[in-house]
Amino acid sequence: MTNPSGKVIIAGGSGFLGQSLAFSLQEDGYEVVILGRSLKRGLTGKFVQWNAKNLGDWLHEFEGATAIFNLTGRSVDCRYTEENKSLILNSRVDSTKVIGDAIRVCDKPPSVWLNASTATIYNDRRGDLPPHDEHSEGNAEGFSEEVGRAWEKAFFDARVAKVRQVAMRISIVLGEGGGAFPVMRRLTKLGLGGKQGPGSQWISWLHIDDWVGIAKFLMKNSSISDSVNLAAPNPVTNKEFMNEMRAVFAPLGIGFPAPSPAIYLGAILMGTSPELVLKSRKVISSVLHKQNFQFKYPEIHSAINALK
Repeated sequence: MTNPSGKVIIAGGSGFLGQSLAFSLQEDGYEVVILGRSLKRGLTGKFVQWNAKNLGDWLHEFEGATAIFNLTGRSVDCRYTEENKSLILNSRVDSTKVIGDAIRVCDKPPSVWLNASTATIYNDRRGDLPPHDEHSEGNAEGFSEEVGRAWEKAFFDARVAKVRQVAMRISIVLGEGGGAFPVMRRLTKLGLGGKQGPGSQWISWLHIDDWVGIAKFLMKNSSISDSVNLAAPNPVTNKEFMNEMRAVFAPLGIGFPAPSPAIYLGAILMGTSPELVLKSRKVISSVLHKQNFQFKYPEIHSAINALK
């Protein structure tokens, strides 16, 4: 029996972002299908296995679907060894290419294909310079930036007639279920919630509820295509962000800073990359502003307080 609201497929949908979106879509009455490598306990949505590389029986789910979201990708929160860099890049590009292959063989393909991308594609921006928007060039140098460009190239090279495509350039998403926020909250509670590095680097961020809201907004709004920045309208510096974190979570408001050398050392010990903290990301969305999207949490103060 066909679901009256429609069917939405979320490739790589077993993680923090995918499950938040899946839960909301199910509440809205959609049938949700999760494409993943292995079934996880407590998963929201119908699970269908795929290897994110080759066509298989899973492609039948695409017939007549309302939308396909692709959130597939190896986590960037790791040490950038050559092996990990290859996994990060190939997991994104391969999954994007095979979804394009699946859509092309559909008799009735999904109406819209929304593919994850990254807001880190823009140049490091410091000081009082205006933020990047969708009119800015995505020509920044670095590994993460190269991945973003390759990801979007694979996506837009796979254009299919009459299928609307949106590349979602996602900023740091703040929520309970995953990502950077739980780690930063734990450090703040331990008294380590001071500025990180110089503290002047910008953070473009998004509350998890606004991630879900924007994803559904882009899915339904047929006038939007190409690349869209998913970021709150008010980026903050790392110092401002950590001030807000201490005000809510730090014992007595105390937070020792972490100078840049300590960030590099900590990254080595934790098996991650220092650029995740030290790069300055100052990004907003002119597309969402023009389309009058209403953020639930446009300011960092309200966003962090909602995550107490």
